[in-house]
Amino acid sequence: MRVITTIIFFGLSISLIFVCSPLVFGEENKKNESEEKKSRLIVLPVIFYSPETKVAGGLGGIYSFRTSNKAQSRPSSIRLGMIYTQKKQVMLEFGPDIYFKNEEYHLKCKINFINFSERFYGIGSSTTKDMREDFTSRITRINLNLKKKLFQKLYIGIQYEREQNEVVKVEEDGQLIRKEILGSEPGKVSGIGFLVNRDARNNIFSPSSGDFCLLSTTLFRNGLGSNYDFTRHRLDLRKYFPLFSSHVLAFQSYFSLITGDPPFQMLSLMGGQNWMRGYYKGRFRDKNMIVLQMEYRMPLLWKFGIVGFLGFGDVANKVDNFVLKDFKYSVGLGIRYMLSCKEKLNVRFDFGFCKESFGVYIAVNEAF
Repeated sequence: MRVITTIIFFGLSISLIFVCSPLVFGEENKKNESEEKKSRLIVLPVIFYSPETKVAGGLGGIYSFRTSNKAQSRPSSIRLGMIYTQKKQVMLEFGPDIYFKNEEYHLKCKINFINFSERFYGIGSSTTKDMREDFTSRITRINLNLKKKLFQKLYIGIQYEREQNEVVKVEEDGQLIRKEILGSEPGKVSGIGFLVNRDARNNIFSPSSGDFCLLSTTLFRNGLGSNYDFTRHRLDLRKYFPLFSSHVLAFQSYFSLITGDPPFQMLSLMGGQNWMRGYYKGRFRDKNMIVLQMEYRMPLLWKFGIVGFLGFGDVANKVDNFVLKDFKYSVGLGIRYMLSCKEKLNVRFDFGFCKESFGVYIAVNEAF
């Protein structure tokens, strides 16, 4: 029944895109106009189904523009998303991503308000499905980073992160009701960090060649207004290989390493729409996480493309506790529809499968 329902809502989502495309993206079919156009607004209705949300709908939009007159300048964008679900969940997101001063500076911000039911299976890589308990959180989150170009393709920067999190509903016989797990009581995290970023991708929305590297360290401290003391290190490595007839082979290695005592919401979370698709986000969580992923991307017909993906990953309390033979896997297939041919901006429909479940994801932009 779940598969049939998912297919129905996937079909509805595709239909909505076709209905809206001629109205919103008509300029894409006029080559001369699209070449001259420096900005464009894309707004799409969204409808989907999942066991976590039941029927969900809303609006997603992205306004892309260029702040430089250079022909090969990177596009800036502003994103907005609003989702409401049958289970009375609310998700709001606002995200400017702006290059300015001829790409000498890059400002990226994300502001979220979330009232959402989630799942908690415990902490560690060996938790079982029968340990699941449902809870509802109310979250306000701000992420802000500002980068300065040092050399060609190389940036350094600072970042600020703040999150107010309150668990407003738990199961009566679960772990969270006992208030023994950090984060089960209302609290906030606040931290400042540093980052180094090399971005040599040929396109930020759907790269087909080049590489990307982001190394960051964020310190969450009481002196910065945080209720928890911990440090988080992240390393994100990506490489893109162009193949014949516009095919692309993409690789990602992602590492999240935490020291100190974070709340359970801020642990490294495996699963979701970007890492190890097929697993529920947070199905496995711990201080440290390693994820290795690859995708094969190829055009299919007209504005459609198809993607196959494979992932390996795991979580652990200590880096020494990672064991390669115990890594989890996920596989999947995705469909792409190109919203903007000039910017290579795609909407993706991904179907991810793992040993114990599967997930359906609808999003703008590639997973990595």
